[in-house]
Amino acid sequence: MQTPLPEQAWLDKARALDRYRWQMLRERHGLLGSALRFARDAAVDLAFGWRARRCLARTPAPQPCEILLLQSAPKVIPFQRKKLLIETLRARGHALVETALDEPRRLLAGRCLAPPPQRVPLRYFGYAAHAQWLDAHYQPRLLLNDRNGSLFTPFLRLALNARGAVLVHLAHASTVEGSRRLGMNDYDYYFLFGRSSLEALQARPLRFGASQAVLSGSHMIDDAYALPPPAPGGRTLLLLGVGPDKEKEPGYQRTYDLLRDWAERHPDWRLLVKAHPRSASAFWRAAAGRLGNVELLPPACGLAEALGRASAVFSIISNAVIEATLAGRPVIYVNVSGEADIFEQERFFGPAVRDLPTLESRLAALEHTHPMELEKSRQFCEFHLAHRVAGLANTVEVLEALLQGRSRDVACHPLPPARPEPA
Repeated sequence: MQTPLPEQAWLDKARALDRYRWQMLRERHGLLGSALRFARDAAVDLAFGWRARRCLARTPAPQPCEILLLQSAPKVIPFQRKKLLIETLRARGHALVETALDEPRRLLAGRCLAPPPQRVPLRYFGYAAHAQWLDAHYQPRLLLNDRNGSLFTPFLRLALNARGAVLVHLAHASTVEGSRRLGMNDYDYYFLFGRSSLEALQARPLRFGASQAVLSGSHMIDDAYALPPPAPGGRTLLLLGVGPDKEKEPGYQRTYDLLRDWAERHPDWRLLVKAHPRSASAFWRAAAGRLGNVELLPPACGLAEALGRASAVFSIISNAVIEATLAGRPVIYVNVSGEADIFEQERFFGPAVRDLPTLESRLAALEHTHPMELEKSRQFCEFHLAHRVAGLANTVEVLEALLQGRSRDVACHPLPPARPEPA
């Protein structure tokens, strides 16, 4: 069923994006700095739009599908973070195609651009033309979007809605961090991990667009995380590594130093390291080569498998701490960086460990406080993760309800636009 759009919907969307991007700049910069950055960004967008007008596909070759999974970038696809979701949907008979948003130069070279149905300013023509091409090429009934903050998504929503199709933004992590990309909210449905993600989005002073938030749980979780509780007195710790950007920062390097020094002083304990998927792991590869009780787990080792080997977890700052508590592992929060604790770990697990004596004391007490630590993990998990190990099954169930036109069966939380209060 097609949904007619207002005559100037695409033009109005572009103007609203200009206002939103200006407000984002003003959150961090003065008037002159914002103006210079706004002009710089506009020049880049204008160049893309100008070239896009000259590279339009004559007739987009259709490749219809029921569900289009639009990853944030081609390099993300090999990580297979959505493997469970893809396999489950296909096993249930859904025609799913996976692709990714690419760099403008590749979109231009491939002529992945189609004329928007309404007038769009040149600055946004490239974004609108690729959105229209995606819709015309794949003609999905439902599009699963992955990239936070994308300027393509508002135009994707317009193109999809004109055919009665639905845009779902699938959070690939909790939304409690401060990234400005999370201010983009122009989706039909916004699938979130849990209550903490919703509260964090609601508290943001600036959001573009309106969506219906759904506490779907994590599509990356199934009953593989329903592990038996660890026995008190276990001496195998699992470290959840931080992302490659944070690994470069002095505060997180000091945190790694602290944990390596602890492992060196306690050879009777075993330290397993689960690196971030994008990390080169140079620090822990060197530590494992020197210390016999440190093991850098291979990339093929899944998080559930790693947690199954651990009696407790060292958490610094990683979404994986949610899965750790789902698996019922006690958590020791270690962080020398001084940065804000975006997951509120201190609220549940106590003050962050910042030195070796405190770390040794916390581990010595763990055997005696084991039941209490397990309860803390349970409470932390319930705050961050709806539906626990049923996240994948629930996500599929909600997607199927939307495909079948049963939106009334989906529990939603309205997430309206938000703008900063006038100074």
